Parts: sequence; C-alpha cells; structure tokens
Amino acid sequence: MDTLEVIIALVGLVLIGNMLSHFIKSIPVSLIQIGLGLLVAISFNVEIKLETSWFLLLFIAPLLYSDAWRFPKRELWALRGPIFGNAILLVVITTVLGGLIIYLIVPELSLPVAFAIAAILSPTDPVAVQAIAKDAKLPANVLHLVAGESLINDASGLVAFKFAIAATVAGTFSLLHATGEFIYMSLVGALVGALIISIFNAATDFLAEKGAHDVVFSVSVQLFSPFIIYLTAEHFHASGVIAVVVAAIIANLQTKTDVNYTGELHLTGIQTWNILGYLLDGTIFVLLGIEIPVAMQNFAGETGKLSLMMVTLYAFATWLTVFGIRVLWTYFTQFVRRRTHHDEVLSWRIAIVSGLTGVRGAVTMAGVLSVPLFIADGKTPFPERGLMLFISSAVIIISLLAAVIFLPLLAEKPVKQKGTAAPVAKHMTEARAHIYVLQSAVREIEQHRRENNQTVAYDIMLRYQMQIRQIQLENMSIDKLNPMLASEVTIRRIALTAERDSLRQLLVDEKISEFVYTSEVRRIDRLMNDLERMHQRPSQKGSMRCLKGWFLRGIRAVRVWLTDEENDKVRAEYMIAQSEAAKAAITAISEFTSRSDDQVKKIDQQIAHNLVISYRNRIEKAKWVKREFTDVQTEAIKMALEMIGLTAQREAVQHLFEAHFISADTGMKLRQGINFTEAGLLTKEAH
Repeated sequence: MDTLEVIIALVGLVLIGNMLSHFIKSIPVSLIQIGLGLLVAISFNVEIKLETSWFLLLFIAPLLYSDAWRFPKRELWALRGPIFGNAILLVVITTVLGGLIIYLIVPELSLPVAFAIAAILSPTDPVAVQAIAKDAKLPANVLHLVAGESLINDASGLVAFKFAIAATVAGTFSLLHATGEFIYMSLVGALVGALIISIFNAATDFLAEKGAHDVVFSVSVQLFSPFIIYLTAEHFHASGVIAVVVAAIIANLQTKTDVNYTGELHLTGIQTWNILGYLLDGTIFVLLGIEIPVAMQNFAGETGKLSLMMVTLYAFATWLTVFGIRVLWTYFTQFVRRRTHHDEVLSWRIAIVSGLTGVRGAVTMAGVLSVPLFIADGKTPFPERGLMLFISSAVIIISLLAAVIFLPLLAEKPVKQKGTAAPVAKHMTEARAHIYVLQSAVREIEQHRRENNQTVAYDIMLRYQMQIRQIQLENMSIDKLNPMLASEVTIRRIALTAERDSLRQLLVDEKISEFVYTSEVRRIDRLMNDLERMHQRPSQKGSMRCLKGWFLRGIRAVRVWLTDEENDKVRAEYMIAQSEAAKAAITAISEFTSRSDDQVKKIDQQIAHNLVISYRNRIEKAKWVKREFTDVQTEAIKMALEMIGLTAQREAVQHLFEAHFISADTGMKLRQGINFTEAGLLTKEAH
C-alpha cells in the first residue's frame, strides 16, 4: 500500500475503534484499537514497514507537547514532590532494577536490551487511566499524579531507553560516558526548548501588538512548535523529548500572564490538540495490533525458537516486575511522608491502586516501534527486536486489562453517613435541567416573535423542540415515556385526519389538482403509518427510515418536474395544499386542547404546543417565499433571535443554580454547552 492509503486506512480504523467503544463501554478504546489492528493484520496479511527514524518525531513530539501544554498548573505544582519522585527516581529504579530482573527471567535477552525494555515500560499513560477512572471513581489527586508524572516520565523514560538502545547498537557501554552525555542531552535539550518557544512567543506577541490577532495562525504555530523543537534539539545531539516538554511547560506557564492569550485562542487550541491527540494515540494502538503478528512470527511456535506460551509468560513476568516495583515504591513513599505528615496512613490498598494506575500506552508503543532494524554495521539485525516488541505490547495489554478488572474493585467506596441527619435536597438531573433551559428559550423567543420574523422564529423554536424531544427519548424511563408517546400519537392522528379532510375539500373546490391531492395524501398516509412506530426509541428505528424519507422526497420532486402541467402552477398548488392543511390541523388541535373535561392533561398541552409550532412554521415558510428579504437581512434577524434564546438559557441556568435545583457541576456543563453553541454561531457569522 502507498503511504497515503496506509494513513487513510489507519485513521479509518481509529474512528471505527472509537465508534465501537461507545457500545462496548467496559473495554478501554485502546484495547479495541489493538484488536482491530490485530484483526486486520491476520485477516488481510497486512504488514506495515515503519520508518523508525521519524516515528518519535511524528508521534511522541506532538503528544508530549500536547500533554505538557494542557496540564493544569495548580495541580502540577501542588503535587510536585510525588510527581518528580515518580517521574525521575521511579524511572531510574524501574530501568536498573527492572532491567536486571528482566535479564534474569528472560535468558534470550542481552542486558542492554533488558534495560531498554524496562526503560520504555517506565512511562505511564494517563489517557487510558482517565477512561478507566470514570467507572472506578478514582480520587482526583491520584489522577492528577498519574497525569503529572507521565508528563515527565515520558521524557526520562525515553532518554533512558535511548541510551540502552544506543548501547545495544554500538555494542559497548560506559557509565561515565553515559552520565556525561545524559547531562549534556538534558541541559542542551531544555535550553533549546526554552529558546525556541521564547522566540515563537515573542513573534506571536509582536504580531498581536501590531493588531494581528490571528487565532488560526497562533494555533498553527503551536502545532508546528513540537516538530521544529524536536528536530533542532536532535540536530545538536540533545534530547528532543526533553526540549519539547520544557517548551510546552513554558508555553503553559506563559498563558497565565499573557494579555494576548484570549479565550478564543485557548478554546481553539484545546480542541485542535484534542483532535490531533485523538488520532495519534489511536493510530499508535492500531499499529501495535498490526505489529503483534510480526513479532509472533519470529518467536511463536512455528519457528521452534520459543513457544507462544513461553513468550506470554515472559510478558506477564515483565509486567509483574514493573508493577511490583511501582507498588513497593508507593508504599515506601508513604512511609517516608509519614515522618513529616503524621496523618499519613500506610496502606497496601493505595499502593496496589497506584501500581494498577501505571498503565502503559502510546509512549511505550511508539518507543518500541522506533527501535532500529539493524545495529551499527547496518547489516546485523537488532538482537531480539521481535521478542522485545512482543513483550512490550503484551505488557501494555496486560496493564490495561489489570486496570479494567481490579481498579473498580479496589477503588475506595463512598462512605455512607450514619445517624438521623437531615436529608440533603436532591438536585434535578442534568437532562431535566437541560429541558427546562431549552423550554425557557422557546418561551422567550415566542415573546419576541413579530410579523417580520415569524418564519425564522418558528425555525429556531422548532429546532429547540427537536432537541427537547431527543433528550426526553434518551433519558425518560419507559413508564414515563410511553404515556407521552401515546398522547402524541393521538394528537398527531387528529391533526393528520384534519389535513386529509382539508385536502379533500380543496380538491372539491378545484383549488388543487388531482396530482397534488394524491401526492399529499400519500405523504399523510406514510405519516399515519409511522405513528405506529413512535413507541420505539430512536436507536431502534435505525437510519433506513431517514434515507427512505429523503428518497421519497426526491421521487416527488422528479414527478413534479416530469408532469405535463406547468411547474410553477404545481408548486403554487403545493403551497396552497400545505398551508391550508396546516391551518386545518391547528384548528383541530386547538379544539382538542380546549375541551373542558379532565381528559386533557398537561402533557397534551405541551405536545399540542409543539405541533402547532411545526404547523405554523410550515405556513410561514409559504409566506416567506413571497417576501423580499435579502440573505443579509435574514441572517441578521436569525442572529438576533438566536442571541435572545441563548440569553434566556443562561438566565434559566442561573435561576436553577440560585434556587439550588442543580449542582455547580451541572450548571457548569449547561453553561459550557451554551457557550459552545454561541461560539459556533459567532464563527459562522464571522465567515
């Protein structure tokens, strides 16, 4: 396959894996992506030749920059002691002690290769832990510690890994020489990262002072930064990894005092890095799945060198080694901290939880895949590269499975309050609060509806009603949803019957032709048939009905075009038919809701109101065609009403929060959704 085709295929597998993760929520998306890669490799005999020289540049540089640039400064500083202990000392211990143990339990590996495996297994993956933590309910400080240490142990682990690989390739190793080179690579790498990011920041600040507040340019500079920083540092034989991390931390810290750093830039940057990280992380795990069969071909039972069972046991023993070192280190740090913090509790449970959160992921895989194929002479294959790849990839899978299985079991359960304390008021659910907020927007837009903006107003209100209905269908229980759907079926049937009677009268009065009458009656018949399926949730209906609807509309358009009658005349009759049918439906609905008996419930009133809005929207659409509004005027009217709706939503959220109907977290989520909607509207307005 060509490079472009490979990239498209890999991105496609990443997207498929993330889509499947929404249906298989108990399995981390990274495991699903590995499985997809493995399935493709086995089914289609796919093997991708990786260019190891650019692998770290393409994957590691942007991922590290993204993690460091986005990490919260306050949490990083508050946990600086444990973070640097885990990221530096634990990496050194894992590399040295773990490498020696791996060397003893896997006799096929040389000592430098064993050190390399231990070094590349020392970095942790916070992305995988965050996904598992949603179900495990891990404490926030544990998650911040994992994220903070991964920011630095990625760099320290990769540097140690690079030395071990260099020793294997060269065939010699000097501790004194390695120490001096490590100091040089670290200091020069940090200097290069600090210098280049300072130049970039100065350039963007200079342009901002000249009035060039270009968000797209600034984000493009952010995306460009890790690659040029990494390449420059490597050119001077320094650590490109350390350079990238230092540069990203400086960029992170500068945002606190930079007057040119706007909210729009922050939001755009965050979303851009999210997309890039989403694709790069997923691609690495898909590549891992594709590379597993390559490693197995060299070291599985077919060659007779090692059995698959033996290699798997090697991998499990390796994971147990790095897991045990992390557990013992955590318990030791608890013991040390207890000498100065007397409230510190020694707990093996916490130590084991810490060990399980040491999930290995993208950085480990990217590092292993970057191992050269040959040593210094360019002819001799790198010793036991396939075994190294298999053990590392298996450890990633084992660490993910162990976290998925055992973290929820070991996570601290919430403490139940004893006694007869006064019950705490239960907050509204987020779904119910969201519906209330959207309904507030509908009421406010209705108040601002005038003769010159009715069509746009009904369009916006109809969109809000569709959002409300979607939330209800997704969150309502069956016992509450079924009565609502039954009422809707009743009222819709009344409205459709009135539409059909109106069309028959129009045909009798010769205001519409037989062709238009037949076409509209068919539409009503289809809607009547659809009423029988309204008790199904949207996920049960599938997308075929939607496609069928578009197909039938297309057929009707072709029939209008092919008819012997004049097109303009047919279109005018369609407008008359739809407008008069809508008026008849509104009248029928009003008569139904105005009944004085007890059969009319509040839910019926709400459903009727929603249907009336949709019918009035249809009537106004017919009127709007005859009006002479320009696109600019229409957009201005729409934007004004959209802003009225957003303001009403914000006021509704504030009201719910002040009345203690919703929690601060729910209020924040609702406001965030409103802000995103507003940002999208303003972006479209700018274009």
